[in-house]
Amino acid sequence: MKKYIFIVTLFLITLIFAAPSGANLLDRGNGLIYDDIQNITWLEYANYSGGTMNWDAAISWADNFAFQGYDDWRLPTSDTSCTGNGCTGSEMGYLYYNYNVASDLPNIFTDVKPYMYWSATDYGPDPSKAWRFNFGTGYQSTSSKTYARYAWAVRDGDSSPPVAPEPTGLVLFIAGGILLAMMCLRKNKVLQAHISS
Repeated sequence: MKKYIFIVTLFLITLIFAAPSGANLLDRGNGLIYDDIQNITWLEYANYSGGTMNWDAAISWADNFAFQGYDDWRLPTSDTSCTGNGCTGSEMGYLYYNYNVASDLPNIFTDVKPYMYWSATDYGPDPSKAWRFNFGTGYQSTSSKTYARYAWAVRDGDSSPPVAPEPTGLVLFIAGGILLAMMCLRKNKVLQAHISS
């Protein structure tokens, strides 16, 4: 019975350590950062557009933007049910609060401005306004579409083919441990059979 408990315990430990980790920002190279939770790809360079612009210009820039063979870029979307700090339902808010991406601590991004970035989301009650997010303070609200804000392009999905996972040293170590345990069990059975006869 102890043998089986040992094998099951070893198997469970293997599963725990081999399980994929949670939320990640994955650097796909060539200026592309993939968020595996939101399933979107960000431009690594947060000021690729070259400066501030009004909302219509920002929408047009993202719609016509082509980079690394992709031409389906857009501005991030916003959760319209949240104003102020803590708006993690928005794509930029999620980046800020869940990955701690801010202008003073850009994580793996470059040139994140301590100012407001346009969202692609209109402000429903007043079509002359749109949602925006501030990477200096983490504050989300609306602005007149005529104001100048930054634009940061994002696209849906992963921007590189999935890479087959390579076996890690830990998984190989655990597999070796299981094999060793099985060999020990077999040896014990042979010894017990020899003693019994």
